[in-house]
Amino acid sequence: MDEIKKIKDEINNVIKELEENGIGSRTSLEELETRGLGDVIESTLEKFGVTQERFKEWFDLKECNCTKRKKYLNNIFSWKINKKHE
Repeated sequence: MDEIKKIKDEINNVIKELEENGIGSRTSLEELETRGLGDVIESTLEKFGVTQERFKEWFDLKECNCTKRKKYLNNIFSWKINKKHE
């Protein structure tokens, strides 16, 4: 019985986190937009001050191909998020 309760608690935690991020059982497809792994990596790095411009400056590059890598990562792993909740 304890194992079943543990599984239910884990599922409820996932549902709660999804709802906090704007994904609910009543969310329509029109309310969603695509977010991908490349977007997440970019926004995380930007929070630490790592931008394309700074990266190019640090490594003396004319082009870093960051946008190309971001698009590639978004294509292999993406999901839908609520537009209103961003």
